Amino acid sequence: MSPRPTAYRYEPLLRKLDRSVEGLMERQIQNPDHDGVGGFISPDDGLAGPNGISSAATYGYAYLLPGASLHGDLDLVQRIEDAAAWARRKRTAGGRFDLLATNFDSSPDTGFTVQALAPVVRAAQRQEGDDEGARRIAAALGEIIRTAAPGMVAGGFHTPNHRWVLVSALSMSCELFPDLAPDVMPTIEAYLAETIDINQDGEFIERSTSVYNPVCDRALRLAAESLQRDDLLSAVRANLEMSYHLMHEDATVVTSFSTRQDRGARAVPVGLADAYYWLARHDDDARFAAIAEWLVTQAGGGATWELEPFLTHPEWRDDSSVTLEPPSTSYRKCYAASGLWRVRRGRSSATVAEGMDSPFSLKHGEAELSAVRVSSTYFATGQFVGEQMEIDDDGAATRLRHMGRNSAKFYPEGYDGPVYWLPIQDGTKVDNKNWAKVRARRDTFDLPTMQVVMEVRETDPSAGEMAAFDLHLTSEGGVDGVPFQVVCAFEPGGILTTGSAHLQTPAGSSAVLREGEAVYRVGSDLIRLGPGACAHTMWHMHNSVDDPEHFRLLITLMSPVDYTLKIRTERFSA
Repeated sequence: MSPRPTAYRYEPLLRKLDRSVEGLMERQIQNPDHDGVGGFISPDDGLAGPNGISSAATYGYAYLLPGASLHGDLDLVQRIEDAAAWARRKRTAGGRFDLLATNFDSSPDTGFTVQALAPVVRAAQRQEGDDEGARRIAAALGEIIRTAAPGMVAGGFHTPNHRWVLVSALSMSCELFPDLAPDVMPTIEAYLAETIDINQDGEFIERSTSVYNPVCDRALRLAAESLQRDDLLSAVRANLEMSYHLMHEDATVVTSFSTRQDRGARAVPVGLADAYYWLARHDDDARFAAIAEWLVTQAGGGATWELEPFLTHPEWRDDSSVTLEPPSTSYRKCYAASGLWRVRRGRSSATVAEGMDSPFSLKHGEAELSAVRVSSTYFATGQFVGEQMEIDDDGAATRLRHMGRNSAKFYPEGYDGPVYWLPIQDGTKVDNKNWAKVRARRDTFDLPTMQVVMEVRETDPSAGEMAAFDLHLTSEGGVDGVPFQVVCAFEPGGILTTGSAHLQTPAGSSAVLREGEAVYRVGSDLIRLGPGACAHTMWHMHNSVDDPEHFRLLITLMSPVDYTLKIRTERFSA
């Protein structure tokens, strides 16, 4: 029989809720002479932001959920009413709330607030018959939602995920207050008519694996439930499938290709856990249940969103029937639409990403090769950014091509390759005001474009928990004698061993691997790579990526380039 969950279960999550309530009480302003009485002080900025009314949901969960230590405590109801009174004072004339960090009179941030409060109001409405506290909660927080709905209809959004947050908030508003539907449903339908911004791989347009993918999945599954639109769940399932295959052995997720603020962050996407769990119960999917369990075990989890499925579905509180089916930890996945190639072999997982200056990365247990970068000194075109991803039919290899173009950042008028400018022939006087405009009109002396191809091949997919890759680099065109550099950027703190040295690897330091192999070790986890080469000793190339937070192991070459970097993962053995 498959194992049963121990972390994502009703009772353990209630204990986390109890601790959350204690912390929230400490942050709520109770001085009646204070302008912010009823509000919640943020520990980050010391302010009581108006959208902080969403925190009152935590009190609602604690009051409504049997087994919570303050279940049925009317003091919680008074605190909710105090918070609601504060929110009414602080909301805008349109019923919307400010996010003091950046968004004012904000429809989308009001959507996040309503999304948090609505499950509490729904549960309170269901049990308000003989429960004074539930009636008061439904009235206090319900008024916030009812007043906010027209403001969300009128207020619009900023980013793609905001649309689904608004759809979920408006959908729940209509579920709670059906008389709102005639004025609200046309907006919901207009947003949904745009279609869900998810590609055939299962990735949303913002490519934010740790922040906004969870936001979209939660919003769409909440909207699906309120609207009784199970068709919206197909996008959620697709993204959850892809998300799992982007996770490492420690449950952290690849963020190197994100277009939002989580790019490069080290994060366990625990915000996905409630969507995994909800679909596990909805679809009777033991594998999704196992992933939810894993995320909460690794990250610790919060309280309210992990508990929302139990608040909305009381029948799920008896979770003795939930079993876990551990998902595969050995796979190769090709995501052509997203420009991603992923391989995981137990503790080892690798990523090849199109359109990035870090085209290859590898994590093996505690040892992490954050990026393999390739650059040259060939004018402003030398930093490798791979395009045109091609994947072999069997998925064992993928290729990226760096086109060697000038960046529009430097030359917005556009040039295919390196140029020198010739004198203007029409007598135009050139000064600081017309310099850029005149430059676009000049004849040029052109040099040949230098393209670089990187082929990444998995060489031994049967190696169990270990992985083996060959990165073959070739240059095409350009000129001979151009300095190249392969940078292996490691997370600092490990030990680097070569044939003749052991080196510490502090952040911001560099070493050249002149020949042979090097082994980077953290604990018992090893990444072996080579062979080295030392055609020159340029430490930082013009226009290359600065890596102050990593240890850089360099392999230096000259064009024309035809070089294969062999990378293997191993466990320490005496």
